Amino acid sequence: MQKKILTSLLAAVGLAVGLSAPSMAYPERPESARVIYEMWYFPCRVVSMVATTAWDIPTGAFSDGIKGAIGGTKMVARNLGKEDGAYEMVAGAMTGGPVGLVAGSAYGVIHGAAYGMHHGFVGYPSPHSGSHSMIFQGKGFVVPYDDNY
Repeated sequence: MQKKILTSLLAAVGLAVGLSAPSMAYPERPESARVIYEMWYFPCRVVSMVATTAWDIPTGAFSDGIKGAIGGTKMVARNLGKEDGAYEMVAGAMTGGPVGLVAGSAYGVIHGAAYGMHHGFVGYPSPHSGSHSMIFQGKGFVVPYDDNY
């Protein structure tokens, strides 16, 4: 019984800390404490980089794989004579679609990893001054470095 209570308590604490992490991601920075601020903020940047990379690799592979499959299908159909023809599209889907899917997915893995690592650590340009976006909106927890220290 005590293990269940302890497990529930730890889960609740983990959930509370996890939900409050984005609000602590970019606190006010005093002008006189830039170095110490960046030292304290570094772990948040690393966590954000790991989270956005873990999110961007599968989503990049999926979305670029779909784009590649569509592009491969249309390219084969176009080279057979008619891009919107029924027989050409079937032939394109059987030959160019799978090749485009594999190539697009491979590109998406590389692109998603690079994009997630860079924007997870450095941040995204914020459309609203000082706002933070959640990872499930496609953005990391950090706001980019700026020159207005």
